[in-house]
Amino acid sequence: MNGVWKAYKVFDYIKLAGIWVSGISVLVMMFLIVYDVAVRSLFSSSIRGGFEIIQNYMMPLVVFPGLAYVYASGVLPKMDLVLDKIGQKAKKVLIFLMILLELFVLVLIVQFSWEYAMNGLERKTAFPAAGTLYPLYPLFFLIPIAFALIVIENVFILIRNILIKEPSLTMREVEEKPEELL
Repeated sequence: MNGVWKAYKVFDYIKLAGIWVSGISVLVMMFLIVYDVAVRSLFSSSIRGGFEIIQNYMMPLVVFPGLAYVYASGVLPKMDLVLDKIGQKAKKVLIFLMILLELFVLVLIVQFSWEYAMNGLERKTAFPAAGTLYPLYPLFFLIPIAFALIVIENVFILIRNILIKEPSLTMREVEEKPEELL
């Protein structure tokens, strides 16, 4: 289990890098919007194509890189209320079924979003802003990457539930008690 824990710590750094990308993107988007509003108010002008750039570049950069970190944090709703009311054996079975179902759905999302991204790459999908075409297809790859990271998180959760007796839908409990894994 020690090797799994070390691999998860490395994976944690990847998720942390994603949340940093999302955070920096929020700051850049905020500054662009404030600058645009200030210039529009003071000089009756604005950033040419600013809305489209924020919509097509900044918003995906805010959402998708940090998605795996948010998923792993346990903030997203799970079936905690139901799981607390059932026995340990039934809880473990239900958690295994839920993780396997999530893995199935997430792998489908990765597959279809990858195909969509490859299609966008082949067609060189772009969007117009201020009379110029900006490439959009590179951002299509954020979606399958984000969901692939969530698949990896679920695989770690599945391994955790196989190796540790106490069933859980997150790795958070493991992070609080790493000595159990040594």
